[in-house]
Amino acid sequence: MITKVTYLIATILSVKAFPQNIQLLSQLPSDPIEQPDSWAWGRHPKEGFGYKARNSLTLEQCIDNPETAGTVHCDGYDYSYPVELCISMPRLAPLKVCADAKFPKDFCVSNAANMVKAKGCQKFLTDMCIMDISLATSQPCADAQYPKDFCTSNANQMVKTKGCQKFLTDMCTMDINLATSQPCADAEFPKDFCVANAVKLIKANGCQSYLTDLCTADVSLAVSSDCAGVEFPASFCTTSVQIALLDNCKGAAADVTFFQCTSNADVCRSKICEARVPNKDFCP
Repeated sequence: MITKVTYLIATILSVKAFPQNIQLLSQLPSDPIEQPDSWAWGRHPKEGFGYKARNSLTLEQCIDNPETAGTVHCDGYDYSYPVELCISMPRLAPLKVCADAKFPKDFCVSNAANMVKAKGCQKFLTDMCIMDISLATSQPCADAQYPKDFCTSNANQMVKTKGCQKFLTDMCTMDINLATSQPCADAEFPKDFCVANAVKLIKANGCQSYLTDLCTADVSLAVSSDCAGVEFPASFCTTSVQIALLDNCKGAAADVTFFQCTSNADVCRSKICEARVPNKDFCP
C-alpha cells in the first residue's frame, strides 16, 4: 500500500514540473509566452505526454494589445480604452472596451452600421439610422424618431416603423396600394384623397367619415351594398331616375327643388318629385 502511494505522489510531482526526457506529442514553441511549467500537462496511455498553454492572456497583455479585444482570450477582463484609441480602431468601438467612450457625431454617422448599437453613439441614433433604409428598419433603430421627409420618401418600407407613426397619414397617401394595405388600416385620410379614390377606399376606416361623398362620387358605388343605408342628398338623387328610385333617396323628397325636378323628365315624373311638381305638365 505504501509503495502505491509513494508512486502516485512521484507521478503527480513529475507532471507538475516541466517533463524531462519524455516523448512529446509536438515540439515546444521557440519563444513561449509563459513558462512551460505553468502549462497543463497530461499523459496519454499510448501517445506520451501532451501539453497546452492556458486559454487566455493576462490582463496586461490584453490592455497592451488592442487587437485581442473582443476575443475569448480577453473577454473575462474588465478594462477600457480611451476614446481616441476607440476612434482610431473602429473595430473596437462597438466592443465592451469602448462602452464608456463618448463618440463625436461624425464618427458615429460615418460608421453607422457598426456604431448603431454603441452606447456612446445613442444620442445620434436617428442620424445614424437614416444613413441606410435597411438600417432604419432594423431592430437597433426601433427607438429612432424620423423626420417627415425621410418617412414619406421611403413610405413603403417605413410605414410599419415606430419612428414614423406620427406621419402615418402622410405615408399612406403616397400610394393608393399602400393606403389599402393593413399597415394603413388606422390612418385617417383627407376628404379629397378619399373621394379621388372612392372605389378603392370605400371600405377604408380612414374614409368612413366621408362615406356619403364616396358613395355619390361613383354611380356603381351608389347602387352597391357598400352604400346601403347611406342617405343621399337631393342634388345627387335628381341626377337620374335610377338614383332617384333608390331607398337612399327616400329622405331627399322633402329637400328637392322645382328646378332639380324639372331638369330631368324621368326624375320629374318619379315619386321623389310628387310633392314638388304635382302637375306633371311642368315636366320637360
